[in-house]
Amino acid sequence: MDGVGDGAVLLFAAWTLVYHLGLLLRPPTAVLLAAWLVPAAVLAVLVARRGLWRDGRPLWPDRRVRAAGAPPRALAAVAVAAGLAAGTCAGLHPSGVPWWCAWAPGLVSVAASAAWLLRRRAPSGPEGEPGDGADEPSGEADERDLRWGTPLALLTGAGFAVASLFIVNTDADDAYFVSRSVATAATGRIPLRDVMFTSGKTDAIAGEPPVASIEVLVGALARMLGVPASSFLWYAVLPAATFLAIWSLWRLIRAWAPRHAAACFAVGALYLLWSGEDRASLGSFHLLRMWQGKAVLVSALIPLMYVYLTRWAERRSRQDLALLAAAGIAAAGLTSSSAFVVPLIAAAAAVPLIAAGRVATGLAACVVAAYPIAAGLGVMMMESDTTIHGSFHDGPVSFQWVLLHSTLGVLGGCALWLSPWTARRGVPALILTGVAALLTLLVLPGVLEGIRDATDVGQVLWRTMWIVPAPALVGLLAAVPVTALVRDAGRAGAVRLLAAAAPAAALAVALVAGGTPVWSEKNGSYVASRPSWKAPAEQIGTTRAVVRAAGPDGVALMPIAFMRIVPMLSADVHAVSPNHHYLSLVPAPPEFIEDRRLLNAAVRGPRSRKPGLEEFRRALGRVGVTVACTLPWDRRGIALLDAAGWTERKRIRMLVCSFPPKG
Repeated sequence: MDGVGDGAVLLFAAWTLVYHLGLLLRPPTAVLLAAWLVPAAVLAVLVARRGLWRDGRPLWPDRRVRAAGAPPRALAAVAVAAGLAAGTCAGLHPSGVPWWCAWAPGLVSVAASAAWLLRRRAPSGPEGEPGDGADEPSGEADERDLRWGTPLALLTGAGFAVASLFIVNTDADDAYFVSRSVATAATGRIPLRDVMFTSGKTDAIAGEPPVASIEVLVGALARMLGVPASSFLWYAVLPAATFLAIWSLWRLIRAWAPRHAAACFAVGALYLLWSGEDRASLGSFHLLRMWQGKAVLVSALIPLMYVYLTRWAERRSRQDLALLAAAGIAAAGLTSSSAFVVPLIAAAAAVPLIAAGRVATGLAACVVAAYPIAAGLGVMMMESDTTIHGSFHDGPVSFQWVLLHSTLGVLGGCALWLSPWTARRGVPALILTGVAALLTLLVLPGVLEGIRDATDVGQVLWRTMWIVPAPALVGLLAAVPVTALVRDAGRAGAVRLLAAAAPAAALAVALVAGGTPVWSEKNGSYVASRPSWKAPAEQIGTTRAVVRAAGPDGVALMPIAFMRIVPMLSADVHAVSPNHHYLSLVPAPPEFIEDRRLLNAAVRGPRSRKPGLEEFRRALGRVGVTVACTLPWDRRGIALLDAAGWTERKRIRMLVCSFPPKG
C-alpha cells in the first residue's frame, strides 16, 4: 500500500506536468491523456527495476554527532509546562482567554524545545564527515505495532471510503470546481475561460488561475470512460482519495510515533471523525470534501510530505528526494494555495535541520517547494489579476477555524506545542519543533496582517494553519510513556498494559464527549440512504428537470440551492448565479454582475427584496433567461413574473417555473 500511495503521487505529478504543458499548447484532453502514458510507462519501468528505483544508498554519508552532555532537566520541564499552557489558552481563547496567553508561552515552549534538541545534537564536524558517537535513532514502528496497526489502517480506510459515499455535506465551491470537470468531459478541452456562468463568453474567474490539474484529469477520464463527470468524481475518485488519505495518516504515525503506533493511529482517526465543529476543520476537509483538490492536499498529500521529509533527512536516498520533488509538483496540481502552504512546510523542516548542522540535507529538502513557488511566480507574471476577494481572518480566528476551540482546540494546541516531546527522537522531533515554531510565529499579532498587506491572498491565509498535521499530533499524545512509571513501580504486566492504553482511552473519551461528529446536522451534514451526489437528492432531481426545461444553451433562474447544482449537471445550460462569491470575481462588465444579483433577489425567497418591474424585465432579457422558477410559497416572486409577461407556468417537482412569452 505504501507503493500504491507513492505511485499515485508520481503519476499525478507526471499528469500535472503534462497538463501545464497543455496550458501552453492547448491540445484536446485525449492528447494529454495519451501524452501522460509516456511518463506513466517510464515510472512503471523504474518501479519494476527495484534495484534502480529503490536504491537505498544515501547520496552522501550520514552526519554523525556526539553528545554535548545531558541538557538540564529544567529545560524539558519548561518546554512541557509552557506547551501545555499555550495549547490550553489557544483552545480557550474564544471563551475569553487573552491571545497573548497562547503565543507567549508558545514562544517559550518552542525555544526550550529547540535548545534541548540542539544541545543533544552537538555537531562533530562538517556534514558528510563521520564523527564520534551515534546519531538519533531512525526507523518506523516496530513489528508488533505493524501487526496490529496495518489491518486497523486498512479497515479504517475502507470504512472511511464507504462512509464518504453516503455522507452529504453540500459545499458552495463545488459550483466552480465540479463545473471544470463537467465542462472538460463535455468539450474534451481544458476550460481556460469561464464555464460556470457562461460557455466561455467571459475570461476565467479572477483569483482562480488554471494551475490545478485535478479537475481536468477527472473530466478527461470521465469523458474517456463515457460516464458523467460528477458521478465519476463522487463514486470513484472520492472513495479512492479518502482511503489513500487514511493510509497517509497511518504512514505518518508509523514514521513519527515512538511507541504504540496502532493506538496513535486510532486516536488520530477518531479526531478526524469528531472534528466537525467548523466547516474549515481538518475533519471537514477530510471525509466531507475529499473530491476537491485543496482537501486532497491537506488530508492526503501534506501527511505524505512529512513522511518524505522525515525519510529524506534520515536516509538521504535518491528515491526520497525524487518523491519530495514529485510531492511538490502534485501539490501545485491540486490547488493554487500550494504556492504558500508548501514553502511553509519546507521551511518548517529545513530550518531545524540546518540549525542542527545538516545544511546540505536541509537545503535539499526545499526541493518540495520549488515547483509550487515556480507555479505561483508564473501565475503572477501571466495573470493580470490574482487578487482573492473575501474576508480576512487573523491568527486567533485562523487557529480557531482549523484547529478548533474548546476541548478539541485544547487538545490540538497541546498536541502541537508538545509534539517535539511526544514524537520519536531525532528527525521527527526536529521537524515538529520547526512546525510548532512556525505556527507560533504565524499567529503572533500582526504577522498574518503583514502578509495580507504584502500579497493578494489575504482571504485564504487561514490555510497557513494546514502546516499542522493535527490528526497525527493528537494521535501522538497516546504515546505518552505512562508505562514507564508503572514499570518503575514494579507493577504486574496486566497493570502495565492498562496503563499503556490509558492515554488513548482518555483521549477517545475527550474527543467523543467534546467534539462534534462530521456527519452531524450541526456541521451541515446528513447521511443518505444510498451512495449519493453531494447535494440533496430532491434538489438534484428538481434541478435536472429544470435544466431539461431550459433547453439547449438555456439559462435557468432558481433559488440559489438549486442554481448551484446546475454546473454539476450540464456545460450547456447555465444558472444565472450558482455562486454569489464567484459572481463578484467574474471579469465582466458591471451590468453582467448587477443583472444577476437583481434576478437572484427576485426568486431568493418569500421575504427577499423584490426589484422593480421594468428593471426586472430588462435583466431577464439581457441575461437570456429561458426558465425562471420560484418556491411555491413565494407568491410575490410568482406575481412579479406574471407582471413581466411570464404567464406560462408549470410545476416542476419542488418549484413553480415560468416561461417567457412566445414571440
